[in-house]
Amino acid sequence: MNYYILAQSTPVIPAVSETLSQGQTMLHFAVTWVAENGLRLATSALSAIVIYIVGTWLAGVIRSLVLSTLNKRGLDHTFTSYLANILHSLIILLVVITALGQLGIPTAQFAALIAAAGLAIGLALQGNLANFASGFLLVFFRPFKRGDYLTAGGAEGIVEEIGIFTTTLVSLDNKKIVVPNSAITGGNITNFSANPDRLVIVPCTVAGSNPAEKVRASLLRAAAGNPHVNSQPAPVAVLTNLGENKFTMELRVWCTASKYWDTQFSLNEAVKAALELDGISGLLPSMRIVQG
Repeated sequence: MNYYILAQSTPVIPAVSETLSQGQTMLHFAVTWVAENGLRLATSALSAIVIYIVGTWLAGVIRSLVLSTLNKRGLDHTFTSYLANILHSLIILLVVITALGQLGIPTAQFAALIAAAGLAIGLALQGNLANFASGFLLVFFRPFKRGDYLTAGGAEGIVEEIGIFTTTLVSLDNKKIVVPNSAITGGNITNFSANPDRLVIVPCTVAGSNPAEKVRASLLRAAAGNPHVNSQPAPVAVLTNLGENKFTMELRVWCTASKYWDTQFSLNEAVKAALELDGISGLLPSMRIVQG
């Protein structure tokens, strides 16, 4: 009898034990690291958050305190607002650096990184640096202040705020206009509120057949009844232009700068009514003869 021994093949088992061993080692390492450093990391993160929250709150408080203190001393609001904004930005930057240092980020290297980034950003944003410098010049030389009515940088309106980079104006129809500071310092600035009084001119062109003295008397009577017109200097009516069948006489009066538009509009109506009442005739419409 022949006996045959059948050799059973042993299945190949993957190195599961080695994989499990590596996973357990990594898990053990992670648990150990968390046990040793987790509390410190959580405390550092919590401290950084607290520093940021308290720091931003403190920056706002300091800004408000600086504004109120300087305003009580009678300083210009434009200057105090600009100074408070710069101080607020510096405090926020210091708070951010302190919070990052609490997280373990080396602040010295971080400061160097900020300097390098600042240089690169400065080269890329030269316009904003020009706006910043222009804002400083506007605050230092003070060609205008908050509340003044002016034309500058291609815009016209009442100054609402002089910021670090831009100046905000509000137009007469209540539109908000934001103008870069460099555009303002790079052109002409016309400040209509710089002087206490302004001159209002109402031109009237009438037919040449009207006596000049009669027109002058009508214009001066219209000015005399206006409550916004200053008594000194006294209103005048001057003949400014002579035409073939017409002449122009201007009524010139002085008023408080803040009442300019009220004076202008009310005088327009008063002058028209006075000329009509005195029978001052205007220009006759031109006639064009067409030959057939």
